[in-house]
Amino acid sequence: MTQSTDVGQHSNVVAAVAISVIAMSAFLILPLLVGAAAESLAMTEVQLGYMAAACMSGSALSSIAAIFWIRRVHWRWAAGAALSVMLIGNAACLWLTNIPLFIVALWFVGLGGGAAYSIALTVLSDQPQADRCFGLSVAAQVTFQIVGLLFLPDVIQRYGLEGILLTLMICLILGMILLPWLPAAGRSVTQRQKFAVTLSPPVLLALLGCFMFFFNVGVVWTYIERMAVNSGMPMEIIGQSLAIGVAFGVPGALLASLCGERFGRLGPLTVAASISVLSLLLLSGSFSRTEYVLGLALYNFSWNYSLSYQYAVVNNADNSGRSVAVAPAFHGMGSALGPGVAVLFISAESYLAVNVLACIGVLASLLLFGLATTRRCQQDSVPI
Repeated sequence: MTQSTDVGQHSNVVAAVAISVIAMSAFLILPLLVGAAAESLAMTEVQLGYMAAACMSGSALSSIAAIFWIRRVHWRWAAGAALSVMLIGNAACLWLTNIPLFIVALWFVGLGGGAAYSIALTVLSDQPQADRCFGLSVAAQVTFQIVGLLFLPDVIQRYGLEGILLTLMICLILGMILLPWLPAAGRSVTQRQKFAVTLSPPVLLALLGCFMFFFNVGVVWTYIERMAVNSGMPMEIIGQSLAIGVAFGVPGALLASLCGERFGRLGPLTVAASISVLSLLLLSGSFSRTEYVLGLALYNFSWNYSLSYQYAVVNNADNSGRSVAVAPAFHGMGSALGPGVAVLFISAESYLAVNVLACIGVLASLLLFGLATTRRCQQDSVPI
């Protein structure tokens, strides 16, 4: 009986990790999607910012709503509906040449992705070693990024924007095949818990920390490919450099999974923030390929090392397990606001605002996570 339960838990984790990757697939390869859209649809820097903001705001909306439905619905059916919305949105993008309608279609892709990702995260949060499961999810996402950034530039050169959209659609179909391995539901949580814990100061502070960290990510990840183009790098070199840099996210995520709570949560978050700021300094102004790869490597290592600890801080602040499902909403809102603010300051000639805004986001997130951890420790004896 125990062996059967273990097998069931393992299949749940595998399915949830895979669906978490597929739900985030458009965001994970966003620099290439932005570059392909810029070339195929002749989009301006401002339109590209709105495109990224639309995708992230759709994700944020469905994720923030997850607090009301995540423990009520049949998870397999809900995940199937979410992946279907993503599939339809990507199919629409294949046929649309009108830029506003294209942006609306991407909003629906984000809407479905946010819902699917919330379900996957909640499945992982119900596992006995949730911190490690979050780390595995992040590592899988980074692995997907590496493969995509290595091979998709060639696909884009051959088939343009359509090639990258068809690739995303194939991933979504594969995700639907995995739906039977998701659990139908998780542990039960009372209605009172749903509102009380999410409005508690530690939870709100932790969620705001997620928001500000992804404010930084949204700005950088939207324009990192355009920044390299501005420094005179060809598309093939940019794709290879991105893949090399992103590869360093794998040891970051796995290190977080290996360490778990051994060094607390605030200490690792501080280390990650320091490395992020260093990487942003390397990516300031004009840079060589070596500086680009090194900056990307440090940035992605710190981003993915930090991410599982962010989920852990939120999960630790909320015993009901609901708020971790809302964390992607705050990630999405931060990612949407980042490029939306950046369009006010950047131009095709200067991307310095990207680095400044990203540094502000990183440091503000660290402060908020520190306050959340401190408030939680005052309520209960939890190691910082």
